[in-house]
Amino acid sequence: MRVLITGGAGFIGYHVSTLLAKKRYDVVVMDNGSRSSFLIELKKQGIELITADVRDIYTLWDITEKVDAIIHLAALIDVEESSRKPLLYHEVNVGGTLNVLHVALKRRINHLVIASSAAVYGEPVSLPITESHPLNPLSVYGATKLFCEIYSRIYNQMYNLSVIVLRIFNVYGPGQRGRYSGVISRFIENALNNKPLTIYGDGKQTRDFIYVKDVANAFLNSLRKDGFWIFNIGSGKPYSILEIAKVIKEITGSFSKIIYEKERIGDIRHSYADISLAKKELGFYPSTRLEDGLKETIKWMSENLKSS
Repeated sequence: MRVLITGGAGFIGYHVSTLLAKKRYDVVVMDNGSRSSFLIELKKQGIELITADVRDIYTLWDITEKVDAIIHLAALIDVEESSRKPLLYHEVNVGGTLNVLHVALKRRINHLVIASSAAVYGEPVSLPITESHPLNPLSVYGATKLFCEIYSRIYNQMYNLSVIVLRIFNVYGPGQRGRYSGVISRFIENALNNKPLTIYGDGKQTRDFIYVKDVANAFLNSLRKDGFWIFNIGSGKPYSILEIAKVIKEITGSFSKIIYEKERIGDIRHSYADISLAKKELGFYPSTRLEDGLKETIKWMSENLKSS
């Protein structure tokens, strides 16, 4: 099977691309090239790379002539930035997804896997969060992901296009660095440098942290599923921010102090996924323990911080 992965040289995309290549899928990556280190690693693996933006529908058309399936990961993902640049986020995230759907339809590629986000839920009204939970995004980013889901459903209803939507919770793992990094990678970077670990609020707020290689397996399994489905992709377990900070300090042997600052306006208090549907229909069983995932992430960041 020949699979196009948009955003295949991003944080999650790199792990998906690598996994599929190891499973002997014929992988072609379309990426705008913002993560040059991942591009280099993919080239070393012999994966076909095309440097282009998902907004470029003509390039999408050209490279999908012999494609059997598309995994769509290309997106802008900075929640704070999305509030300052809503038109850009709509253009890239929603417009880019429409390009993928339209090209897939015209090319008769009847299998798409599209990355969505837990951001579509907003503040939870019940826990754990099921796929039927009310949708109330609190950011422009979350709204764009919801629009992508709506268009995916419409293309399935109107044209019988097979689309699997994965609502991904808080991903962490090797390769997550820079301005879009989550709290785990920020904590690790500071801990390795013995800098303070800053917690906003009391640290008792919880999130569902899922290891990136488990997420990659969810995309792999989704290639075997037909129809229209929406799945939560998380660990199914809540972890407090304070707990994460303490475990990272212990693993790294850091002298970092944990400091507390005022709770940020708009921060969600508690969130974790119900993944029973993904278990049943996708055979998705996240296998990485939090401590093991943190150790692997710390190892990667330690090596790359030294070399950067």
